[in-house]
Amino acid sequence: MRDVKREEIPTEHNCEKCGSMMVIKWGRNGSFLACSAYPTCKVAKPMRLGVACPTAGCTGELVQRRTKRGRMFYGCSRYPDCQYTLWSKPVPMPCPECHAPFLVEQGSARKGKHLRCLREGCGYESPLEVKNSAEC
Repeated sequence: MRDVKREEIPTEHNCEKCGSMMVIKWGRNGSFLACSAYPTCKVAKPMRLGVACPTAGCTGELVQRRTKRGRMFYGCSRYPDCQYTLWSKPVPMPCPECHAPFLVEQGSARKGKHLRCLREGCGYESPLEVKNSAEC
């Protein structure tokens, strides 16, 4: 069965090449930002997560990527200049204990889904609240 074609969602961002509005589109690897002037302008970018890259001196943001085998990971948008990567999804929420700039989402059979601080020696963890789709 074919997927229903999703409509493009306009954003407030403009294309740096032609100045047209950027829209959210969906592809085989998930959602991404693309220029609304396609096919004249073919600028496309990965979706930003709202988390700044923690590497000192880097001005990039963390974005979702895929390995050659299809496994999801998160890395700096300034690759190859910055090679910071994570396997766990970063969440734009500062750590309440050590004030690290973001937490990561992790899951295990014993603890379930939870948020965790990556800063060495902190150890902060919090259960992740999952919304029940039946309540919506």
